[in-house]
Amino acid sequence: MYRTGLRRRLSAMHFFDVDGPEGEVHSHPYVVELVATGEELDDNGYLVDLDTMAIALEDALGRLEGKVLNDLPEFSGSPPSVESLARVIWGMTAARLPAAKWVSVKVWESDDAWASYGMRTDG
Repeated sequence: MYRTGLRRRLSAMHFFDVDGPEGEVHSHPYVVELVATGEELDDNGYLVDLDTMAIALEDALGRLEGKVLNDLPEFSGSPPSVESLARVIWGMTAARLPAAKWVSVKVWESDDAWASYGMRTDG
């Protein structure tokens, strides 16, 4: 099984419906990892072209960069937790990596806290 991945930074804000600091709008310097997994390489020896992955990830992060996640339709009905953020980014990127059998997104909220979301694709 081959795995190919990229890492990018994202700065976005959110808040939760709770008392205290988490209830106030605050930002995080997220680190986002996009990983594609599959069994076959193409004629160039790639699982997924890194340029294709970079464009998919950068397009997704461009939609989120500097935003209050709570205000975005992608988070309607779902608190903007790091888990939800991983799922939303997966939804924005996975279909753009058709050769992958599995795509996962890991979002680091701090140096030692992260959440991930991954699922088998039709690749």
